[in-house]
Amino acid sequence: MNIIDRYILKLYLRPFIIVFVVMVLFLLMQWVWKYIDDLVGKGVEWYYIAELLVYFAAQMVPQAIPLSVLLASLMVFGDMGEHMELAAMKSAGVSLYRMMRPLFFTVLLTAGVSFLFNNYVIPVTNLKGETLLRNIASKKPALNIKPGVFYGGIEGFNIKVGEKYGEDKNKLRNILIYDHTDRLGNIKVTTAREGEMRVTPDKQYLEITLYNGSTYEEIQARKRSDIEKRPFARSTFEKSVMRLDLSSFESGDLRKQSGKDFTMLNVAQLDVAADSIKTVFERRIEELNASMMERFELHNENAVLSAQLALNDSYENSEADSSQNAQDSIPTDMLAGLTTEQRSMVIENALRLARSHKSYYDQAKLEFYWWRKVIARYYIEKHKKFALSYLALIMFFIGAALGAIIRKGGLGMPVVVSVLTFIVYHVTSFTIEKLGREIVLQPWFSIWLPSMIFTPIALFLVYKSATDSALMQWEAWQKVLSLFNVIKFNKAKSTQ
Repeated sequence: MNIIDRYILKLYLRPFIIVFVVMVLFLLMQWVWKYIDDLVGKGVEWYYIAELLVYFAAQMVPQAIPLSVLLASLMVFGDMGEHMELAAMKSAGVSLYRMMRPLFFTVLLTAGVSFLFNNYVIPVTNLKGETLLRNIASKKPALNIKPGVFYGGIEGFNIKVGEKYGEDKNKLRNILIYDHTDRLGNIKVTTAREGEMRVTPDKQYLEITLYNGSTYEEIQARKRSDIEKRPFARSTFEKSVMRLDLSSFESGDLRKQSGKDFTMLNVAQLDVAADSIKTVFERRIEELNASMMERFELHNENAVLSAQLALNDSYENSEADSSQNAQDSIPTDMLAGLTTEQRSMVIENALRLARSHKSYYDQAKLEFYWWRKVIARYYIEKHKKFALSYLALIMFFIGAALGAIIRKGGLGMPVVVSVLTFIVYHVTSFTIEKLGREIVLQPWFSIWLPSMIFTPIALFLVYKSATDSALMQWEAWQKVLSLFNVIKFNKAKSTQ
């Protein structure tokens, strides 16, 4: 490695690391805002939240690498062009290809690491992260009884207190408790002037000690005559203790796993899973074919008509003869010799059978379409692992070429150009991938088509930048833009 290689690598690595960290944090913040409602107010320990953030930060790595490569390479060559270093190296006989060589091997190594990370680390983080998020989201909110508001977080009870006071805010006034444990509505109500609540040492129960209160309960009448009387029971007390179960508020093992999907598998596991699903799918097709053959099997037409019209009592005994005659050709008029009423019965029965067969076929068609979409998702996920790694190379070529064109360093123009380029690629990739999910395109083709589109563009930009083509000179485009401004100005002046 000579001085030029070390110099260019030094220029590249610093912005790449900084941009990579910033992009991971930026993408992570988007995730946090998306799931903030599922995380806040659940009373989950801080280390669960920290673990969840680590898992989802790891998931952002394959997405952050291509954008970091694009922006870092654009900043390097843009900064070198701005300070006339590109011109100096070219005048010394160092081509753009030679300047790109150390970064090419660096990005190639980065793409390899990205694939390994995407194939072996991401499935594990997806499994652990999604499991932890799902368990946190399904956890009940933390116990928080607010004055003046009904609290229904404890299963089977609805509690309202007028005031909370005391040093620990555990003393209550004007307490109203609805007991819904019988699931019969508001038939049991307890009120008290004052009370005190505390959680048992094992945190299994909430004890509420009530003072100077009463309990009202409607009695369910068993006789019709007692319904109009509306029987009820009422009792008063000076002190009463209620124990409410808090077991549903326990965190438990929030890491408990329930299953895997295609995002939680590596390439080898995706192949095995897709083949297993295809085997089930093919078996289902064979079952449908056999079923449809049975439904449309040819029978002796006279025996069928006789069975439909109940004209032949010995039809069941003639099944063997019927199957033998099934090979005979069907006559032109199967309804010959039947009365009008019999013809109507046969036609109605035929229409009923046709509708039944069509409904069965339509349901099978929807089922097979669903099976094909499931299989496609596994192949899409498999090819995405390779395509995301290859994307780093595409972004490098585009970034290096554009940096040599615009000749602007820093975080101004490079950031704008990088973001616009990545947005165009992302929108194109997402749109075409959706066609693959809907089986409009082959799954592998829908993933690789954006790369097929952008690879020639990237190579074309590199070639034109390396040959100093006028097409790739920023000054030439400025002249074109200024020409349009002059024409626009002249038109505005002529209209006046």
